[in-house]
Amino acid sequence: MPYFSGDTFVSNMLEYDEVLEKIGYGKTQWILLLISGLLTITSVAAQQTMSIVVIASRCEFETTEAEKGVMMAAYVAGVFLSTYIWGYVCDAIGRRKVLLYGTFSSSALLFILMFVTSVWLFNIINLLSGISLGGVSAAIYAYLSEFNIPRHRAVAINYSTMFVSVSAIYVPATAWAVLSYDWSIPIVGDFVFRPWRLLMLLTLLPGIIGGLILIRYPESPKYLLSQQKEEEALIAVDWISKFNRGLPITQVLNCNEVRLKPEIQAEENIISNYKGWQMLTNIARATKPLFQKPHGFNFVLCNVALFCMFFSSNGIQLWFPEIVNRSSNDENRNSTVCEILGSSEQGQNELMNSTNICSDAISTNTYIDSMIVGVAFLVGFSIQGVILNPLGRKNVLMAALILSILSGFLLHFVANPIVVLILFCLCILLPGLSISIMLGAIVDLVPTSLRGKAVSLCMSLGRLGTIAGTNLMGIILLQYCTTTFALLSLILIVCFVVVYHLPIRNSA
Repeated sequence: MPYFSGDTFVSNMLEYDEVLEKIGYGKTQWILLLISGLLTITSVAAQQTMSIVVIASRCEFETTEAEKGVMMAAYVAGVFLSTYIWGYVCDAIGRRKVLLYGTFSSSALLFILMFVTSVWLFNIINLLSGISLGGVSAAIYAYLSEFNIPRHRAVAINYSTMFVSVSAIYVPATAWAVLSYDWSIPIVGDFVFRPWRLLMLLTLLPGIIGGLILIRYPESPKYLLSQQKEEEALIAVDWISKFNRGLPITQVLNCNEVRLKPEIQAEENIISNYKGWQMLTNIARATKPLFQKPHGFNFVLCNVALFCMFFSSNGIQLWFPEIVNRSSNDENRNSTVCEILGSSEQGQNELMNSTNICSDAISTNTYIDSMIVGVAFLVGFSIQGVILNPLGRKNVLMAALILSILSGFLLHFVANPIVVLILFCLCILLPGLSISIMLGAIVDLVPTSLRGKAVSLCMSLGRLGTIAGTNLMGIILLQYCTTTFALLSLILIVCFVVVYHLPIRNSA
């Protein structure tokens, strides 16, 4: 309890959120939101850039469609393998350390990737960069939220998530600017530095800038308090106070000494208390309650739904530039997507057989249409935020899935290029927007003590859907185009049935 000495408090034991409220919202939070956005852009752009790179590097790597699918899925596989474990690691060594390690190690790997000439070495390094950036995915929202008071946290995370849409515009715009010029620089022997390799550098720049700014920031005071490091937490709080207000925390609170109440540690620190195989078995033991009664069945259904959403949305989105690029070269504008893809494959094979010339040119429409998808996501997030509460979460979710199923069905028959673009946008956009609603539903369906693990595990298994979708489309898209789109519609129908049976509340 505080007590008075003259006109000032001598000692004060306060909650961290209470102190943060008194400091007020300021530069610390605004710049951290920018850092979060920059790191999000790099982590998403590293995945999306591959959909452009597989086209631009086609002749250099001599890749088949199946190998293109592996190239696009390698990074996602790394994120899938690492995110869940990174979630535990950031509880052991700190959010800031994980963010800095993940950002700079992945940047180093992406830089090395610029000079790789073997497609399989390219995939291995891309996998490792995904493993590193999995740490960013696991720690960024926890770090961002712990610098905001409770009523600001949801808004901050929402704006941070919207940088995914910015990335969907940034990648094709940057690719358009870089790949529009045909140049090459001989380096050593047969190695030639071409524009698509420069694109890799521009992909990692936002993350490097964000990481360099993050170096100035302290560790999350809330995390430090959970580790019983009160003195370090006070130093961090004082830094926030000086950065926001230009005053030390003692002057802001009008007291000579500040004491912060410790945070309760929710569970044992699995990473620091156990090593090696025992650490993994204990992570598995901590995860086991998610699959047990009374919420186990619903949790499994949630994972199935997210797998289907990632499969359909990201599976199409990563192949979208390839599909548009092939469609742009078709002179018959009254053909369906599958007719165009079939004729473009036949045309490329005939060209290769007759002239022995490989083409890796990318049409302007590829960049423009990809940016349109990014803008659609930005608009979609805004509209969804407005209609979610009035219409209800489950109603919006089911309506989105019905529209995406209908769009996938119409792609079999529609030939008008503008309508085809709209249908593709809906097939990518609606399941993608549904992911955020589904994650909110998962939070309601499991106990508080299991929510962090539930969300990170669902996101990891969802990315498994991305891996499956991109690889499967690489194998069957050109040979069995109609079957591919029918399968995507079937996946979404399964998703709709699962969502229908889930006890999702319409109100948040």
